[in-house]
Amino acid sequence: MANLNQEGARCDYRDKKSSLKGEIERQLIHLSTGIFFILFIYATGDQALWFLLFLLAFYLAISFVILKDMLPSSLSTFLCRWGRPGKQNIPLKGTILLVCGIVVSLVLFPKEIVYASIAVVEFGDSVATIIGVTMGRHKLPYSEQKSVEGTLAGIIAAFLASLIFVTPAQAFVGSAGGMLLESVVDLQTIRELNSQAAFRFFLNDNFLIPIFSGLLMFTLELL
Repeated sequence: MANLNQEGARCDYRDKKSSLKGEIERQLIHLSTGIFFILFIYATGDQALWFLLFLLAFYLAISFVILKDMLPSSLSTFLCRWGRPGKQNIPLKGTILLVCGIVVSLVLFPKEIVYASIAVVEFGDSVATIIGVTMGRHKLPYSEQKSVEGTLAGIIAAFLASLIFVTPAQAFVGSAGGMLLESVVDLQTIRELNSQAAFRFFLNDNFLIPIFSGLLMFTLELL
């Protein structure tokens, strides 16, 4: 736990401008990650699930190395550029949960819906955050963290991206549902290991949106 506190302190030097720049860069990386996973699943075909499980193990190992403060201090400081000190104390948490969500989706849904659900979480979440932090002026009535502008922009971006893979009706339902879910899910900070902490760990948009959006699109396909 001391390492977590040290990491948070190491990132405290960032001013508002550099934090904003880091957040925008983080979201662009987030978006690029979604494109990578779509291409990755397409390229690996029927073996995609096993490759994703291998990637999950790899990310968990890297997270452990970072958590144990085994990286050089210069590299740790560099990683602060895209981190969220005080909000997310588990390294690579977003990527780990995204892979978990994609794995569940891949087991449950056809691949075109999996592709669309990845597009929803990556394009929708990234655009919603960027627009929210740069242009958001009107807060949602049920969230102090999310804005009307960001949520609407996220729905539009998610719809356009998922439209490549599914029908317009599926794209709209999946995008609207996913972004509304994103607007009510806040980042969780894990400080102790127990069943409640495990629940909060998975209460994250990167994990929930691919599954929820995929479920909405799959249900509509069955109707």
